[in-house]
Amino acid sequence: MATPVARRAGVRAMLDRDEAYDQDPKGEPPISVPRYRRALRAAIDVVPELVTEQGMPRSAVEAEAYSAGVRDALDTVVGVIAQEIEYVGTPDLSADEPSRTDA
Repeated sequence: MATPVARRAGVRAMLDRDEAYDQDPKGEPPISVPRYRRALRAAIDVVPELVTEQGMPRSAVEAEAYSAGVRDALDTVVGVIAQEIEYVGTPDLSADEPSRTDA
């Protein structure tokens, strides 16, 4: 099983390949739009496993602190995803992206 560090490196490599494809689109894109959507849905649908379900011996205070930390981390990830795809306010668009307007 891949470590979290290896998984992040793999995802970054796929994103790099996909960005390169945008500059020279030959063949199939490394990451299709449906795959992006599945990945984003999977990320935002993560439900943290409760400490009690993990079988970890913890006090109620420790369990709540642990669970709160996990929820905060997941909320941060979802917040970053939302910020990047919602285009709230004035988006910082790179030169190669088309301008977006609110519908």
